Amino acid sequence: MAQVGTPDSGASPVVWTGGAGANNNDIVIQTLDSNRFDTFLLKSQQGVMDVFVDLGDGNFIGPMSIADLGATSSDPVIVTVAARLYGFRGSFKAIQVQQNGATAVTGAILRMQRHD
Repeated sequence: MAQVGTPDSGASPVVWTGGAGANNNDIVIQTLDSNRFDTFLLKSQQGVMDVFVDLGDGNFIGPMSIADLGATSSDPVIVTVAARLYGFRGSFKAIQVQQNGATAVTGAILRMQRHD
């Protein structure tokens, strides 16, 4: 995983790239402190993922329901599909993205930014 971008008082986006997994429940991406961000976008090239969040006590809870930004309906999902864009909003201490199932996750990207 590589962090790309330089936070500018929370205004500039930070992008986590290169997330990959091999087995079910592998951690694909885990952020450091994400308190200054409130808008998140997620996608992968292959494999499916779940999103877990830490509200500040060091424990990740989830999977969290997220919006499928490519869907024709507004129904939230818990598990992503490869090559689709997903979004969620909130205030979290940290975010953990895990592989769901046996198909390896490749090319996972999580973009974090502040949306005032």
